[in-house]
Amino acid sequence: MATSKRQRQREHRQVARRRASATATRGRIRSRGMRIVLITGAIAVAVVILWLWVRGDDGDDPTVIGADVVFPELPAPPGPGGELTTDPTPCPDPAGPAFRVTRFASAPDQCLDPEIRYSAVFDTSSGVIRVGLDQNLSPDAVNAFAVLAGYDYYDGTAIFYTDPIGGFIQGGSPLTNSADDPGPGFTVTGGESDDYRAGQLLWSAEGESAGQFIFLAEVEFQPPRSVSGLSVLGQIEDNSLGLIRAVLNSHVDDPDTAFGGRPLESVIVNSIDIQSSDLTLEGSIDLSGCPPADGSGPTVLDFDGPQPMCLDVSKQYTAVFDTTAGEMRIDLDVANTPITANNFAVLARYHYYDNTLLFRTDPSIGIIQGGAPHTNSASDPGPGYTISDEGSGFAYEPGQIVMARTAAPNSASAQFFFAVNENTALLNRQGTYVVFGQMDGESLAVAEAILASHADQPGNRLGGAPDPQVIVNSVAIEESG
Repeated sequence: MATSKRQRQREHRQVARRRASATATRGRIRSRGMRIVLITGAIAVAVVILWLWVRGDDGDDPTVIGADVVFPELPAPPGPGGELTTDPTPCPDPAGPAFRVTRFASAPDQCLDPEIRYSAVFDTSSGVIRVGLDQNLSPDAVNAFAVLAGYDYYDGTAIFYTDPIGGFIQGGSPLTNSADDPGPGFTVTGGESDDYRAGQLLWSAEGESAGQFIFLAEVEFQPPRSVSGLSVLGQIEDNSLGLIRAVLNSHVDDPDTAFGGRPLESVIVNSIDIQSSDLTLEGSIDLSGCPPADGSGPTVLDFDGPQPMCLDVSKQYTAVFDTTAGEMRIDLDVANTPITANNFAVLARYHYYDNTLLFRTDPSIGIIQGGAPHTNSASDPGPGYTISDEGSGFAYEPGQIVMARTAAPNSASAQFFFAVNENTALLNRQGTYVVFGQMDGESLAVAEAILASHADQPGNRLGGAPDPQVIVNSVAIEESG
C-alpha cells in the first residue's frame, strides 16, 4: 500500500538522520583525544553486551528491529478451502457450511433481512471484537461480508497489516495473509463515504483487495495511498475499540519495506459469527410467551417489555456460565427474588448473554461486572425495559450474583455483577442492588482468578477489566426438583 509520496517522506527522514549523524561525528573529531578514547571504549563495550544479549545462549542471531524486537513472522494462511460454482451464490446454512469456501463463482443472493439488526462477532486470539452492522450505509457490502463469514471464509486468517500513521489494522486474506490476496472471486457495489472515523469497520467491495477488512482505530483515517471501493459496514463497540488500539500499539515496522508492519504477536481471526436481533418484534418472532427451556430459541437482544414469568417457583434453577476463564455455577434464588431470577433466566434462554464480555473488574469493591451485549460497557442500552427492585437492605458477600442498576430505583434490566471478596461489604451502606443467587466454592475460585487478573485502563471511568479478556460464551439455565 506504499505511495511515492510516502516513500519520499521516508527517504527525507533517512537523509535527515544521516546529516545529523555526520554533524555529530564532526563534533566528536574536534573533541580532545582522551574523550574520543573513552567514548569509543564505552561504545565498544555496549556493542559487545548488546550482541551477546541479542545472540542469546543458543547462538541464534535473529533480525532485530530497533534494539530488542524481532520482526514477527505471520503464520501460514489457513488453506485454500473449497469453491462454489453456483450462480448466484446461495445463502449459507445457519447451522454452518458443509465445507469452508474461499472461492465463489458469483456474488451472493440477498441473505440479510433489512428489518433485522445484525452484529459481527470476531472471535480472535486477542479477544472478542463486536461490530454493529449498518445495512443502511452499504447494504450490498454488508450482505456480502455476512455471507463470506457464514461460509467460514475468514476463519483462521491473520491481521496481516498494522499502520499507526494511517490509524488502522487490516485483515481478511484467507489465501495469502497479505494485501495481495486474490479475494473471493466477486465484487459488489460499494457504499461511498468520505467521512471515515475511529471505530468503523471498512470492507473492500471492489478492486484487487475485495473481501479484505479494515478496523479504524484513530480519529483520522490516513491510508498510505488513495483507496476506492471501501464500504463502511458498521461501528465497533466501545470495549472492542480498545482491543483494536492495543493491537495497533503493538506494531513493529517491517524492515524490508519503507512503510508499515504487523503486530508483535500474531492476531488470528478464529471465526466471525453474524448475530441478529429483531427490530420490529411483531410478525416474525413471538416474544409473548416463554423461550424454549433447552435454549433452542432465537437470539434476541431487544424487547417491547419485561419478560413473562417462566420459572416454576417450586423448582430449583442453576445458571451455568461457560466462560473463557472457566465454568461458574450459580443457584438462582427463585423463592426470594422471583422477578429478578426469572428475568435473568429468560434473557439467558434468549442467548442475550452469549459472546459478551465480563467488561469490568474492581478489586476495591470486589466485583466483576457483565451483561451488556450491545456495547460491552456500563452504558449499554439494555433489553428495552427495566424491572422492579425486590427488596432493599441487602448485605453483600463473596459468591453472590447481584443485579446492577443506576442510582434510580427500579432501574435494573440485564447487567449483573459477581460479589467476589470481602470488599463487597462496602456496598452494604447502599444495599439496594438485588442479590438473586449464590455460586459454589469452585465457581468462586474461578471468579477470584478473574478479579486477580484486573488491569487498570486509563480513561475508563470504571477503573479496568480482566487481562486477558474474559468472554461469556453462553449461560445455560438448568432446572431440577
